[in-house]
Amino acid sequence: MYRARVVSTILLLLFCCSFVNAQRPGPEFWRKVSCEPLEPRTMLEALEDKYTTIVLKGFTRITTVEVKGIRIDALEMHELGSNARVKGVVIVLRDTGGRFEDNRAFIDYDELDPLLNVIDTLTHLDETSTKLAGFEGRYRTKGDFEIQVFRQTRSGNAVILQTGICEFATTSLSLDELAKVKALLQEAKARLDEIK
Repeated sequence: MYRARVVSTILLLLFCCSFVNAQRPGPEFWRKVSCEPLEPRTMLEALEDKYTTIVLKGFTRITTVEVKGIRIDALEMHELGSNARVKGVVIVLRDTGGRFEDNRAFIDYDELDPLLNVIDTLTHLDETSTKLAGFEGRYRTKGDFEIQVFRQTRSGNAVILQTGICEFATTSLSLDELAKVKALLQEAKARLDEIK
């Protein structure tokens, strides 16, 4: 009788375990989540990511002034055999946080004027912009170029520029250096206007 109970208990456990194993999911064929977005967010990214076609890229490095850790290029791209051209700017930041890696952000031509206006607005932020003790103004383009202006000390504001989604490149600037970045962007826009 004891043996019959043991055997029936074991059979019952095996029977229940077979149902539990049947409920486990099989291999998953989902796309792995990565740091890159599924869809390109700028026209420049869309053209850069094209397959089975020749993409022609023309660029001019803007060197009228120099800002440490920042490179700005005026950029024009098109598919070979197509008259449609995409213009914009690529901003390359060298991370100043101890890692010596570059990261870039594409900015389409139609985003340049709003970005230049935002830089003007951010440079005029101060403690009167809010009723609280500290402040921070932040702007991000479609291509993940971010500008943050915040109160650093009583003596002035500081600026952080950042590119990237998961792997960030970050550099810190003063408001004077941000004005130089704006001058570089204006020069890049002027170069792009010349190639209508």
